[in-house]
Amino acid sequence: MQSSRRNFVGMAVMGMGMAGLAMSIYPFIASLSPSAASLKGAKVEIDINSIPEGQIRVFSWKGKPVFVVRLPQGFNWGGSVKSAQNQPLLKGQDTYAMIGVCTHLGCVPLWKPQGEGDFKFPVFHCPCHGGFYSPWGDVIAGPPPKSLQLPPQSRESNKLIIGQEGFIKEQT
Repeated sequence: MQSSRRNFVGMAVMGMGMAGLAMSIYPFIASLSPSAASLKGAKVEIDINSIPEGQIRVFSWKGKPVFVVRLPQGFNWGGSVKSAQNQPLLKGQDTYAMIGVCTHLGCVPLWKPQGEGDFKFPVFHCPCHGGFYSPWGDVIAGPPPKSLQLPPQSRESNKLIIGQEGFIKEQT
């Protein structure tokens, strides 16, 4: 009789320990799953008037930094690009958004409105490995293999809506 009580108590203690372990691990496991907002395709609305011409503002969209660029009216860029992937898509837009993650190694480029180094015009500069991007996110120098990614976006009057297809569709 003693051994069956001992087995029962041992099993009960082990069961409570396993339940406690499961309850302590659950929040960690739950934090690894994507948020409801990212699963739904979150939208961010930006008032364009809050961004001065020639400047950018950084927002977060789906956990990534997003650069919202507002170019001056009649902006004339004096540089050349390796391959113009974004500029043709953004033609006619003075305000637009791009994912602020370097396509080389995932660093966050810096906005240099006065230029940097040999570039005497506005550029994005990734100082980690010397990548340079045009104001439209196209590669102009350095190791990045492709242009900065453009999130889906649309424009309604003085609002830019990131996460809603419009002048830029969802890229695959």
